[in-house]
Amino acid sequence: MRSTSKTPGVLRGYVLPALLLFALPLFGLWFAGHAQDRFDTRVLEAIEPQILRDKSLSETERQEALAFFRSASASEACMGTNEALANFRANLGDACSDAVQFGWMYRLSLGLVVLGVFSTLIALLCGLAAFISRAFQYGSFVVGWNVLRVASAFQVAGQGGLATWLSFWVTALWFQRYSPKLIIVMGLLAAVGVGMVVIAIFKRPSMDFEVEAEVLEESAAPEFWAQVRKLCAHLRTPPPDHILVGIDANFFVTESDIRAGGRTLSGRTLFVSVSLLRLLERGEAEAVLAHEMGHLLGGDTGHGKRLAPKLAHFSDYLGTLYEGGLTRPVYYFMVAYRGLFELSLGKSRRASELAADRLAAEVTSGMEVARSLVKVGAYANFRERVEADLFGRNEQQQSVAIARRVAHGFAAYAQSEAVQDDLQGAVTPHPFDTHPPLGMRLENVGVKLAPDDMAQTLLEPVASSWVEDFREAEAIEARLWGAYEARFSEAHDMALAYRYRPSNDEERQHVEKHFPPLEFAAKEAGHEVRLDFAEVSCAQWEEPVSLGQVKSATTAERMFKKYLDLQLEGAGLFKGKRSICLSKLEEGDAFVNAFGGYLGRHRAMEEYQARSNEAA
Repeated sequence: MRSTSKTPGVLRGYVLPALLLFALPLFGLWFAGHAQDRFDTRVLEAIEPQILRDKSLSETERQEALAFFRSASASEACMGTNEALANFRANLGDACSDAVQFGWMYRLSLGLVVLGVFSTLIALLCGLAAFISRAFQYGSFVVGWNVLRVASAFQVAGQGGLATWLSFWVTALWFQRYSPKLIIVMGLLAAVGVGMVVIAIFKRPSMDFEVEAEVLEESAAPEFWAQVRKLCAHLRTPPPDHILVGIDANFFVTESDIRAGGRTLSGRTLFVSVSLLRLLERGEAEAVLAHEMGHLLGGDTGHGKRLAPKLAHFSDYLGTLYEGGLTRPVYYFMVAYRGLFELSLGKSRRASELAADRLAAEVTSGMEVARSLVKVGAYANFRERVEADLFGRNEQQQSVAIARRVAHGFAAYAQSEAVQDDLQGAVTPHPFDTHPPLGMRLENVGVKLAPDDMAQTLLEPVASSWVEDFREAEAIEARLWGAYEARFSEAHDMALAYRYRPSNDEERQHVEKHFPPLEFAAKEAGHEVRLDFAEVSCAQWEEPVSLGQVKSATTAERMFKKYLDLQLEGAGLFKGKRSICLSKLEEGDAFVNAFGGYLGRHRAMEEYQARSNEAA
């Protein structure tokens, strides 16, 4: 029997990466202590003869001074405040100043470890508090987010400074040499990381939520609007301010601002899928609508509206930490906290979904809710299958015709074994909520449906649909499906350009449509460069270099000129190197950008071909 335990995945995905927060501080703590042991001996060897030779000290003072320096560490001895010992410390010179540095770095490392432990406790307490209730969830996240973003900023600054300091002392102490370039690079990385984090803390997140849909004015569907208002009156909740119609495989309601058709809508917005409404009897559609209005009544949308900006800010902050280089350990720690919070968020959202289902069953019936869940889940899964199949094909499509394929193939799908497999774990797509599995939702409304009952539900023709009340339903669907299928076709077209290892003229032409042969003129003759999807050549080279040969590509500056250096596979460090002087090209930066894109395409193609060969 296969184990369903998620513990190993949680450990590998969240806990172990989060512990990287302590890696550099713990190394700094150990290294500073290791270095202090060396300096203790060095300082003691330098200062003991001074104390023994100093005739101004009484025997008692001499023994006290010796006892102090023998018992104290080098940094404590050098940083002491005893004026009687100041003359001895003054004669230690660099030994004392170096010891003081290590003393401060030891304290910094220890402080970062303590700050990490404090941050861990805050993350755990706030994460666990979020499971108590919705009010605790919001409050705990606000506290956790505000405390941890400040603590993480201190971590970034402290670890950046520590990394820069270690870049000098690790090599200096162990190898009696140091690299100024390494120190400068680490210093720049630390400064950039701190700057990015500070900007991210105060940057306002982008809250644009855009939906491919059209506004359904009341004049275009008066009976439907009236039914929505009737349901809201029954539930004693204000009706939505706007209704959007689209072709996505879901229904949802939100109080967040939403963009559709070039307009920004504020207030309560209900989204309904015309494609799904065609599959639902009016009573089944009313069950779905009652469920969505239940979210308004239960405060789910209001809670989401308050929480959404903070979650968006957190996501932007995580992106900054990921891109900041030295900030990556802090990123993994913050991801672990976000993961813990998402567990509580998923738990409360699942509870909200079940509560909304029960409410819908009271307004309509459990059977209406159950039938709508089966139809919505089956349609969403079948559409996903159709789109995945189309996108996975390796030939160009004259017309993707997703809407037609879904409509014509749904009946066959409803009678197949695949539909039962899909429905057993069906989770309806939704932009705001995490839905429970279908089986749990059916049990929640007191309905049991056998596989044959589900198939029968899917195959029964719809007697009356609310789409009949939409005056321009066909036109709306045609416009939305046309735009969606055009985008899908363009994405598939580009994907093929990344998949093909051209084996015929048609495939070559397709790749070259997106990655055409390019020529880059030189400022002086003899340095021209040519690039296509398969190789790069330079007028100075004896022969072109296949992109498959390129092991690495880096830019470097030599003798005040900029170069692109290519290291080739299996040709040795020196013989396998090719260089292009970018400074001699009229558009050197444009060439670098183009080369990166063409090389990326080639590697993506090789990975895809390797996976295809393994699957075959």
